[in-house]
Amino acid sequence: MGYINSIKIAMLVFPFLAFLITLPYMIINYRKYGSVNKLRTLILYSFILYLLTMYFLVILPLPNPDTIHTTYTQMLNLVPFSFVLDFLKESPFEISKPATWILSVKDPTFYVPAFNVLMLIPFGMYLRYYFKCSFKKTLLLTVLLSLFFELTQLSGLYFLYPGPYRLADIDDIIQNTTGGCIGYALGALAMWLLPSRDKIDEEALEAGLQVTQIRVGLSLLIDTFIVAIPYNLSNTTLPFSLFIALYFAVVPLFNGKTLGSALLRFKLSYKKQRISLTMLRGLLITGYFYLIPDGLLYLTNEFNKTPDSMLFLALFPIIFAALILFLVITAVLMLMNKRFLFDQLSGSYYTSTVQNGQSAKIDTAETKAETKAEAQAKAEKDI
Repeated sequence: MGYINSIKIAMLVFPFLAFLITLPYMIINYRKYGSVNKLRTLILYSFILYLLTMYFLVILPLPNPDTIHTTYTQMLNLVPFSFVLDFLKESPFEISKPATWILSVKDPTFYVPAFNVLMLIPFGMYLRYYFKCSFKKTLLLTVLLSLFFELTQLSGLYFLYPGPYRLADIDDIIQNTTGGCIGYALGALAMWLLPSRDKIDEEALEAGLQVTQIRVGLSLLIDTFIVAIPYNLSNTTLPFSLFIALYFAVVPLFNGKTLGSALLRFKLSYKKQRISLTMLRGLLITGYFYLIPDGLLYLTNEFNKTPDSMLFLALFPIIFAALILFLVITAVLMLMNKRFLFDQLSGSYYTSTVQNGQSAKIDTAETKAETKAEAQAKAEKDI
């Protein structure tokens, strides 16, 4: 039951952890590939859930600190392969009596070491398949992870407890490492069944050549955060929307990029009248993302000053529903990859600055050819 409870707790904690890492994860992927690959996301998030589950299996259940009276030497075993002797001494196993074999499997001296082996089999598979680790690197990382688990136990959860409440055992490291090596061997099966890491990267880079509205929306969020920092530090009485309008109207004039779009590797492009259309787009963004919701929130706040009035009771639900509808429509447009209204009105479109591997090879080859041709022409001229 202890194992089941630890897994349940990991499943409950994981959504909160996933929420915290999703934004940085998206930024890194858009920065590197220009897109967020679904299979990559599934693999990495399952890997995080797996590690979280392993960690809770190691530390849970947590005891009452008042019941801990052990010393570090009492909860430490440095004699390797003690589990083999324990199995032979304490289990009902007798090689000459097959009837005892099944009973031996149910004995803790067998299933605890077996579980320690099984724990890190997925770890070895992940390292070989997705992270493309060699056998030596997989072996080293498995030993280090197992050592981290054992030190966590030996330290009494990093000295939060007066002493260790679980045995730190060299045998656990041996068993975990064995599991990691088995996982490395089984990783060949995952490589056969699933697309290779290189294939995933290639598909992500190809998809990254198109700038999606989620990518645009994320860049706008980053830009807003960037503008908000100096705005809040300046203690100015000028409206925040003015700073936003100036930022989006002026900054892209230099190279078609804001700090957010540069981070996510795309830029603004226009077919004509770049300066005037960029300024128009900045004003439209301010109106769409800031003046509309700010206006609705302002009205809500004004009506909230007299919550007992009939006007408040009549209009507050309407204004609140309008704000929710605005957010829902914006989210749907992004998910459906429909162009924002400010982009349609300003005639702006986006160009990804991420190159896939094939394009990079072609560009490199062309650059080398041009350099070689220039060198030859210079040599002929000197002659």
